[in-house]
Amino acid sequence: MICAPWKYLIFVSLSCLVLAACTEEPPPTLGPKDIKIVDSLYQEQVLLLKPEMDSICDLRQDSILRRAVDSMLTQREEEIKKQLERIRNQQ
Repeated sequence: MICAPWKYLIFVSLSCLVLAACTEEPPPTLGPKDIKIVDSLYQEQVLLLKPEMDSICDLRQDSILRRAVDSMLTQREEEIKKQLERIRNQQ
């Protein structure tokens, strides 16, 4: 059975469409102008939020510092206990 050339053309065209539809689109990229816009918007937002972030940091500084010091002291106490046990086991 001999197929007409147009059937091959239709088959190849449909195959290309199906294969093209199955591929993922490349991730979007930003051009230099877009990067400059995004950067300037970011800088504006940082300037607007900085006073609020600083005030939150000031309010939480005591509790954060206390927690950090407690954690360091706990860790150091464990190290001291391990060293004392090792010294006792050596004697």
